[in-house]
Amino acid sequence: MKSFAFSVMAAAALAAGPAGAQTPIQAGEWETTEKTTMEGVQPIPATSRNVCLKAADAQLERLLFPSPEEMTQHGCKYEGGTKQPGVLQSTLSCPPTAEVAGIDAKAEITFTATSYEGLGQIVAKDKSGTTLKGSSALSGKRIGDC
Repeated sequence: MKSFAFSVMAAAALAAGPAGAQTPIQAGEWETTEKTTMEGVQPIPATSRNVCLKAADAQLERLLFPSPEEMTQHGCKYEGGTKQPGVLQSTLSCPPTAEVAGIDAKAEITFTATSYEGLGQIVAKDKSGTTLKGSSALSGKRIGDC
């Protein structure tokens, strides 16, 4: 189970990269934070990173999801968009591999041009059928120019 937990963290880390463009935000330096908890797994430390978004890349998805190329490489499927002003609802599904657990994640993010905050639900499953459920608290804010 311990190696499965590390696989889950690797899959969750994969979900922290950039993705397809849809939801405009302000360009500049952003500070992002994610705190993930998984049932039956020792606490996972919160992660924080700074990201510089140039004007062409200033979309919320660039802060939250893998790039379309990474998604294709891992067999992942992404669906999302703003169903109402200021709210991004999305799902990400990646199949398990020999090295990394599969992941199904849903998130609802409220956002402005300079900040976002939301919750995600995660279900991770390895090839043997072991399943872990968890959640993530996601937040970010623009901290200046870069």
